[in-house]
Amino acid sequence: MLAGDTIFANPDRTSVSFMRSYPNRIPLSGAVVDRVAKALDVFTYDRLYGNFGASIPTDARTVVRNSADRHAAWVRGDYDHLT
Repeated sequence: MLAGDTIFANPDRTSVSFMRSYPNRIPLSGAVVDRVAKALDVFTYDRLYGNFGASIPTDARTVVRNSADRHAAWVRGDYDHLT
C-alpha cells in the first residue's frame, strides 16, 4: 500500500501513526482511525510505503490494525493513568 499523511510509517518499522496534520501535530480521533483501518481491512497487502522513505516491510496489514487499536485506546484515555 502507498500511504501518505493519514497513515504514517514510523521509523521503528513496526508501527504506524495516524494524524490529521503532521506539521501541526493534530492526531486523528479514535473513531476516524478505526474507520480508516476498517476500510483497509478489505484489502490484502503485506508492505506499506510512506512518505520520506519510511516503510513497513512485512505484515503491514497487521501493523496497521494493531496501531489503530493502540491509537484509539490512547486518545480515548484508556492509558491516562500512565501519565
